[in-house]
Amino acid sequence: MKKLLAMIIAIAMMATLMVSCNDEKTPETTDDVSSQATEYGVDEDLAAIIKDAAQIGEGTAGQSLKYAELAHRVASFAANRGYTDGAVSELKVTFEKTFEELNEDGRASADAAFANGVIPLLDKAIEQGKFDEIKGDFEDAGVAEDMATILKAPGLDVSYRMIKSAYLTMGNSED
Repeated sequence: MKKLLAMIIAIAMMATLMVSCNDEKTPETTDDVSSQATEYGVDEDLAAIIKDAAQIGEGTAGQSLKYAELAHRVASFAANRGYTDGAVSELKVTFEKTFEELNEDGRASADAAFANGVIPLLDKAIEQGKFDEIKGDFEDAGVAEDMATILKAPGLDVSYRMIKSAYLTMGNSED
């Protein structure tokens, strides 16, 4: 009797295991951020950059130096990822999800770092081609030579534009 009961329980457990392994969940298709995160995922490298930006408080000592370092990281990220037109939704998910994780001060600091530091520096270097005018900022940060190399990366302008657009359209910028 005990053997029969043990065998029935074992069969029931195996059947449950087989059913649960074959149970594929289909993601719902909605326009909310959580469904986009399922579809695209959060880019952990970009999320780390955003979280580091949140650590740069307004009026912090060495703020412009930290902005140049952050701009260098964003440019390097853009060059390495090589985003093309249409990547804004994917990037926007990372910005939105990461900003949601930050407290109010962190969101304000990250927003200020991008709006007042990263975007102006990279606009001048990448979009306007005036790196020489701001090279000193990157020299102070110790990344000027690397930045000059990054600026030569093919497709950097498009990739950067996708990141910038994702940031500007996520709703946390006054721009």
